[in-house]
This record gives sequence, structure tokens and C-alpha cells, in this order.
Amino acid sequence: MTTVAHPPKKGYRTIRLPLAESEYDRFLTDRSYAKDRLEELYEEFAELFPDAFPWGYAFFGYTEPSMKQQLLCRRIRLDQGRTVFTIAPAFVMLYMTGRTHDVDHALFLRRFHVPCWAIAHVFGRDAMYWYRLEQGLGRFSLVGTTVKSPEHLPKDLVADEKHSGLKGAGYNGFCGFCSTPFIEPETSKFSSQLSA
Repeated sequence: MTTVAHPPKKGYRTIRLPLAESEYDRFLTDRSYAKDRLEELYEEFAELFPDAFPWGYAFFGYTEPSMKQQLLCRRIRLDQGRTVFTIAPAFVMLYMTGRTHDVDHALFLRRFHVPCWAIAHVFGRDAMYWYRLEQGLGRFSLVGTTVKSPEHLPKDLVADEKHSGLKGAGYNGFCGFCSTPFIEPETSKFSSQLSA
């Protein structure tokens, strides 16, 4: 199996799907199976797919094998908009840092503040691996995150905060905080705050 000659371009997106590790080789090698499986997963988890998915797509080769896991990912190109998406399996951590079944118990222990050196002693690797793996969980942007149950989100969370450092004469690394404007849900009044 060879990868395509299309170099990755900025703007590729990833669709992370619950594909079992036991079926993943077949998903990569059998086009008809992959197409059927994508249709099944779309029926069950439509919110994980882009809006233009029902209007058609074409298989668009594979990614290069990951250096960490030696794993290929299938790519698709939507007919509408021609956007390319990578289909990544959910049994692999983000950025291909490890298999989920290899790291889930260690990450569970981090909830109880077990030090990374102790986790490394029990599960292998080194302490920095476990530290970076935990820190990597916070890399997600809230923008574009799939929300399956919006009713569980807090209704009063409608603002964000921007932190900026100022450089130049007289500022000397001064850090400013600016709350973004928001609308209060109950009163629908426009509100804004600025502090330094």
C-alpha cells in the first residue's frame, strides 16, 4: 500500500471515529468495507462528520505512516467544497502519542496526583512522556468542538478572556487582561469589562 503523492496542505481536518483496532487493517485495505463502515458510522454519529458529508465524498489516499505508531490514516475529499479530511481511529491518542489501551490506566492515576516518575516506574517510558501526554489533553480548542449534549453546558457561560503581553518603551512586559463583550442571558443587556 502506498501513500498518495498529494502533499498535505494547511486546512486538513480530522474526523476521529470509533473504529476497532481489529477492523482497522480491513478499513484501510478494502474500499467497499471502508465505504460501508463510514456510512454506518455516519448514521450513528452524524455530529462527528462535516455538514457536507451526505452530498458525497471520494477516497483521497492515505497519510504518511506516523513516526510514533507506524499507522496510516485514510483520507477523504468532500464533493462539496473539495475539503480533505483525515479519518483517524479513536484507539490512538491525539498526535499518535500512544494507544488508548496502553495509557488509560496511567492517565487515570494522574487524576489522583500520582507523580509522573511513579507512573513511569510502573508503566514504563519516562516521566516526561507521561507529563506531556497529560498536558496534550488540553490542546483542544473549544471552537469547532463537537457538542453531543448542549443541554449539559452551563447557560451563563457566554464570555471569554484575552491575555496579552505588551512590549515596547515603558511597558516592560506589562500583561493586560481584556474581557470580551458578552450578552447577559436573562436581561439581554450588552455588557463589557476592561481591567489591567
